[in-house]
Amino acid sequence: MSLVPMDQEREKELVLEARTSMDAFAELYGHYVDGIHAYILRRVGNESDAEDITARTFEKALGGIGDFKWKGVSFCSWLVRIASNSVVDHYRREGKAKMVDLEEVLPHLEGEEDPTGGIEREEERRLLLKALGALPEKNRVVLELKFVHEMDNQIIAEITGCSKGNLAVRLHRALKALRREVEKLEKEGLR
Repeated sequence: MSLVPMDQEREKELVLEARTSMDAFAELYGHYVDGIHAYILRRVGNESDAEDITARTFEKALGGIGDFKWKGVSFCSWLVRIASNSVVDHYRREGKAKMVDLEEVLPHLEGEEDPTGGIEREEERRLLLKALGALPEKNRVVLELKFVHEMDNQIIAEITGCSKGNLAVRLHRALKALRREVEKLEKEGLR
């Protein structure tokens, strides 16, 4: 499930209305809840925790919507930041310092089952997930936002707090690091 931003004008209109109208907030919620839930699920790896954190994310958004300011950051980006902070809070509260096993969390990146090439693609997928899991958090996050959540570069830049130019450099470096990690794993025979 990708997190697709709403039309900017409609989003602005709804955010302003949501300060006094639950119907407007409900429309924002309806548009973003599945994408935010998918984002959180990939971070925590547990459906029950993801549902709780998603609910907390929207509670915080509802409580803070009156303070939301349009300062170059969309409502969508603001929600993802709240979700990210809620995930961090969850791990602090639960005392969990473990990394989520991406192998168990990420769904198959391929959309369809291919019985003839499935084994080879599954091996490639496992290698890619293992390499992705070995990357530093800042690299993994930008790659997940771009290629798993299929977010627009502008939204990723807003979420990460960097310019689009800086994001392009970060994505390039993250892809290079991923390529190096894949090559390293292939050399070690962990394919």
